[in-house]
Amino acid sequence: GNKWFASREKIQIKQESKIFSPANLRACQEDQGYNSLVSYWQENKYTLRYTGGLVPDVYQCFTKEMGVFANPTSKASPAKLRVAFEVAPFSLLVEKAGGKTSDATTGGSCLDIQINGVDQRTAGCFGSAAEVDRFNKMVLGK
Repeated sequence: GNKWFASREKIQIKQESKIFSPANLRACQEDQGYNSLVSYWQENKYTLRYTGGLVPDVYQCFTKEMGVFANPTSKASPAKLRVAFEVAPFSLLVEKAGGKTSDATTGGSCLDIQINGVDQRTAGCFGSAAEVDRFNKMVLGK
C-alpha cells in the first residue's frame, strides 16, 4: 500500500524571505499600506507565488523554508479565511516551524484570536518573521 515518508527531519521557516504570496489584491485599491507593501516586494525582486489560497501558499513556505502569505481586508474586500478551520491550524504549524503570524488587525499572533463562531472569518499574514513584521509595519502601522 501507500506509505508516508518524512521529506525532512525538521521543517523550519527562515526569518528572512524573498518569496511573497499576496492574496486579496483588490484590497490594494483601498489600502495604501498594502499597495505599498506589494510594490516593495515587486521593486525588490521578490519571487511571486500567487494562488490566492492560504493552503497552497503556506505549504510553499514549508517546502521552500521561507515565504509570506498576506491576506488583509478592506471595506470592499472582506475577510474570507475561516479562523477555526484555516487560520488557527496553519498558524500553529507556521509558528512551530519558526515563522510568525499576524491577525492583520492588531499585529498580534493569529493564535490569540478568540473563536466565537464556527464560520468566523479574519484577515491574516503568515510566514517568515521578517516579512510578517514588514506587513505589520507597512499595512498596520505597528
